[in-house]
Amino acid sequence: MTTTTTATTTSTSPTAIANPNQMYWDLGLQAFQQGQTATSAMQTLYNAWLPPFNLNLLAAIVGALYGDTYWTRTMMDQTLLAYNLQAALGLNPADCQKAAKYAFTNWYGLQVRANMSDQGGIPRGTNVTNSPDVVVNGQAPLTVQQLINLWNVYQWDPAPGLKNYAYGRAQSLNIQLQISKPVLRMYYSDAGFNPPPSSWVKLLTFNGNNETSPLQGVNAGPIPVGGRAANVDAFGLNVPGSGHYCAISVAGSEFFTNNPSDSGSNWDSYTWITNNGAAGWHNIAVPSASEEPLKFYNQDATPEHFVFEAHASKVPAGTVLSLGFEDRKLASTSPTQSAKISSTYQVLTTEAQIPGNYSGNAILRIEGKPLPAGASIDCRLLWVLPSSHKNYLQAVAHDGNTGSLQRQEAVRVQLGNFTFIGK
Repeated sequence: MTTTTTATTTSTSPTAIANPNQMYWDLGLQAFQQGQTATSAMQTLYNAWLPPFNLNLLAAIVGALYGDTYWTRTMMDQTLLAYNLQAALGLNPADCQKAAKYAFTNWYGLQVRANMSDQGGIPRGTNVTNSPDVVVNGQAPLTVQQLINLWNVYQWDPAPGLKNYAYGRAQSLNIQLQISKPVLRMYYSDAGFNPPPSSWVKLLTFNGNNETSPLQGVNAGPIPVGGRAANVDAFGLNVPGSGHYCAISVAGSEFFTNNPSDSGSNWDSYTWITNNGAAGWHNIAVPSASEEPLKFYNQDATPEHFVFEAHASKVPAGTVLSLGFEDRKLASTSPTQSAKISSTYQVLTTEAQIPGNYSGNAILRIEGKPLPAGASIDCRLLWVLPSSHKNYLQAVAHDGNTGSLQRQEAVRVQLGNFTFIGK
């Protein structure tokens, strides 16, 4: 849950009086600024703690301040935090593991929402590419004040073939300290699913050609506790042609750099998007043609079982949807599936064994009237993991799917989605 916005964070502030734990956040910040290691900061906090001791809070403070220490390219490392707690403080391993889990099951720091209802829980759910904090406003620039005033509004009005003004928003979440060095990066990729960072195109600021833009609240200066912010310098989004694209916004700070690195596997892409609370994706568009290509990747070296679904909601009856593959070899073994819409909610599915290290296009065809307002076709990519798969136990643990583990059933991991909406 988002914390209350205040303007100051020192131990003599009104925040500190209202929050008896503020002294520990301030002491943790002091240790961080002095260059102490994470384990040294743990000892500093532990030695200063007044009864009763709260191991969960200590773990959360250190985990939040030392994000770069615990980020393992795709998620915060609970195992490393638990190990450090045990080594630094000599406490019971089981208690340290519980505290580490507590620290990393909510996001601390700058949050970029995955969707409008995102409250900062980690891992995020399946709807992770519907961020209201990724903003494209065509040829019209927006101020920080306007972006914050439009906080709960999807602001997405791209002008195809032109240089668009692009922005990102973020909010200080859970961390009880101001953020002094907030920055934003933005990227785009082809419309589709699970693109590796190596395929992302980095955006530069609209006028200055910089790779980052500072984030700022309504007032200049550090982002206060609970404060909302947006980038000061717009990015320039100039995508070729009239096709659809995924836009990506990534926030960083002095506590968590958050500079995306190439993953190289399906599992890494999945865990990055579901565990990075400071990154947002916008994969929503109005269909512009009867045939829409959706790029997908098998980043693993082994053949993998992928299922593609088109979830049609309130699509006009009589519309014909088809889902297939551009690649003739895939199409020969997995023929195009078609269905005529006859109900308010309908799902079309196709699947294939995808070769290792592969990229290609799934093709959605829409035959009928244009989608009206309120209608949508949510296209999803699911990765099927049998119980013998190398990532099976990780997937079960990540998603808490103990029932499938007990029955040794295959599990499905949603690698991404792209939604076409009506107007």
